[in-house]
Amino acid sequence: MQIMRMSYNDLTNGGGEAKLHVYGVGTFPVFSGQKPYTNDPNCTYLPNSGIPVGRYWIVDRPEGSLANQLRGRVIDAWNGSNHSEWFALFNSHTMSDHMLVNGVSRGSFRLHPLRPDGSGISEGCITFFRRSDFYTVRHSLLRRQKVRVPGSRSGLMAYGYIDVQGDSNFANCKIR
Repeated sequence: MQIMRMSYNDLTNGGGEAKLHVYGVGTFPVFSGQKPYTNDPNCTYLPNSGIPVGRYWIVDRPEGSLANQLRGRVIDAWNGSNHSEWFALFNSHTMSDHMLVNGVSRGSFRLHPLRPDGSGISEGCITFFRRSDFYTVRHSLLRRQKVRVPGSRSGLMAYGYIDVQGDSNFANCKIR
């Protein structure tokens, strides 16, 4: 099982870069959320902000309906992404892709790289700046034997987990 950690208390480049510690593999620059709330744990209840503090199980990304799969392939062909290579991050409390944060529904958290041209966004995902870093981590994950998530009623299987750490106080969110 692969264990990872990202801390909002350990930011560089003016707060725009967090470090994803992948134990036994390396440390990689990542970010979470769109500006102006990138890597701000105080604002994680806002849509498109960073991933909320907590533990997330790294699981295969849900494919969705046949129509959504087709739609995704068309979008990927257009923008150069490959969503089928991404991982989903399921919150350890909800054991799902969604959760309530300060009364706001957040979800669809993913582990993924920017596009080949360096463009792309993070809507609460943990996003790698460098595609090569993502593929290093992806290769490590796929070599692991999946484990059954403790407490999962549906038999959820995971490659490991990411602990997202930081001091989060929603009252300190400066809405811009």
